[in-house]
Amino acid sequence: MPVYTTEAIVIRRANLGEADRVVTLYTRDHGKLAAAARGARKPGSRFAGRLELFTQLRALLGQGRTLDVVSQVEVIEPFAAIRTDLVRLGAASFVVEVTDRATPDRDAQPAVYRALRQALEMIAAGDAELAAMWFAAHILALAGYAPVVDRCVVCGRAVGRSAAFSFALGGSLCAADRSRDPGAVPVSAVALAAIGFLREASPKSLTRVSFDRRQRAEVESLLRGYVEYRLEVRLRSPLVIEQLGRLR
Repeated sequence: MPVYTTEAIVIRRANLGEADRVVTLYTRDHGKLAAAARGARKPGSRFAGRLELFTQLRALLGQGRTLDVVSQVEVIEPFAAIRTDLVRLGAASFVVEVTDRATPDRDAQPAVYRALRQALEMIAAGDAELAAMWFAAHILALAGYAPVVDRCVVCGRAVGRSAAFSFALGGSLCAADRSRDPGAVPVSAVALAAIGFLREASPKSLTRVSFDRRQRAEVESLLRGYVEYRLEVRLRSPLVIEQLGRLR
């Protein structure tokens, strides 16, 4: 069985049989792939605590016919702080689900791996909600779906105060072109500016900005809705975040 080593982040897990586990890894060198960890659920398994969701690791994998097989694992960063806080857990769940939905199997995209790692670092140690918004803006851009927020997507003119946001057309609409998409939603100038900033911002620059609760809610709603529209999915993590919020 040919073997290879790669850095990876665990983005999904599922039980297999009575004792095994299938982990979906987003790897630095091979993109997204699924691998079987034999005996991972047995007491005393060598994989115990090493294949947790969100963990960054270095793995030795063997190529299989249907699934690759995890042979050895070395933890690089467990991101343990994420699992001790409901807000961080919700934000990280959103980030890994979007990664899973937005990327095809075995398509190496080092920029996606880097953004995922940076997002988890920020979620574990900083403003988790802002980090999740930053990641959403970045993954949209990396997937070729960056929304137009600095001008009207139809006519190219400034949008002014009566702006709307069209998921279908891919960005903001001015008052004159609002009728081009009956499903467009009203949007504030602050939210459009925030999305543009998040798309271009480095992780370090996020420490110098803040949004109030109303602004966060608007930006989160727009980014989540646009991600779901472009990826043609209904994300499950926002429902989990809502449920976790009730427990706080």
